[in-house]
Amino acid sequence: EKSNMASVRVKDALQQALENLDHDFCKVSVEEGRAWESGTTAIVAVIVDEELVVANIGDCRAVICRSTEPRHGQDVEMSLHNDGWSQLEDEEDLSALWTRATTSTTTDDDDHIVRDWHWKEMVDVHSPSREDEKQRIESANGWITTEKEIPFDQLQRMDFCDEDVVEILKRCFSDRFNRSQPIASQKKYSASPQRIVQISRVCGELAVSRAIGDRDFKADFNQQNGNTALDDLPRGISWWDCPLLLPYPENHSRQFKGDLVSAVAESRTMKISQEDEFLVLACDGLWDVMDPDDAVRVTRGLLFEKNWPARKAAARLAELAIHLGSSDNITVIVIRFF
Repeated sequence: EKSNMASVRVKDALQQALENLDHDFCKVSVEEGRAWESGTTAIVAVIVDEELVVANIGDCRAVICRSTEPRHGQDVEMSLHNDGWSQLEDEEDLSALWTRATTSTTTDDDDHIVRDWHWKEMVDVHSPSREDEKQRIESANGWITTEKEIPFDQLQRMDFCDEDVVEILKRCFSDRFNRSQPIASQKKYSASPQRIVQISRVCGELAVSRAIGDRDFKADFNQQNGNTALDDLPRGISWWDCPLLLPYPENHSRQFKGDLVSAVAESRTMKISQEDEFLVLACDGLWDVMDPDDAVRVTRGLLFEKNWPARKAAARLAELAIHLGSSDNITVIVIRFF
């Protein structure tokens, strides 16, 4: 109970700190003749006793890795699954699948499995396509646009001399060599280079629905409009004008109520156990080109096979993101628990 109270206070403190940071950043962006239209996402992790608290704004992600005894029973496996954990596929099994498909040889070695590893995403990304975010934006008189693209330029930037890049690509294309497994049950690689990317944007502009900054999308930092010909609004809420040249839909009033982009953080808590190994925090520059299970697989190898320190492992993940063709900002932090 004492730990729960501490985590609640930490969540409240993080929420207030991030809101204060947003307010100060929005003020600074117009002081002394500035006209900044920029913003940023954020993710913060705090450990209080054995309680992990993660707060996020935007499309940063946090992924945690846990190791368990192999074949620990169906009940335990089901409990992990219901709590959001996914089992990490064994890398040697995937390599064997690729070898059989490309060389027509087989291997029979099950002795390498000494632990099972699971991973879990600790946050939900704030995308305009998320149903609750979409409803909030539309309630503010905003709208969502959607576009699709195939990231051909990512392929052009890839470094195929990086062995980890090659291994990740093998996993992305492994479905083409695993004809015995039904397509519906095969893993979907959300960061594979052959994917079709669907991008949702707030009012045709921002691809995130929550952010620090981006003052042009927030009520408190734009010109209030006293137009009473529109809907009656609750006390303290006014219509406001956006200073940007937006692609307004036909017959739109060109006024908004409330924030189109929010600075309210979402938080999750989890009790850390001796089985939890590490946490990866990163912005979308990593996750655009690397799935969470691949990030966990690479990090495990660096921390426990090569015995790298967490800082060096984080730098390697950032380097790998560049070699996988990322063109976005890349920030990575690795926290090793034990």
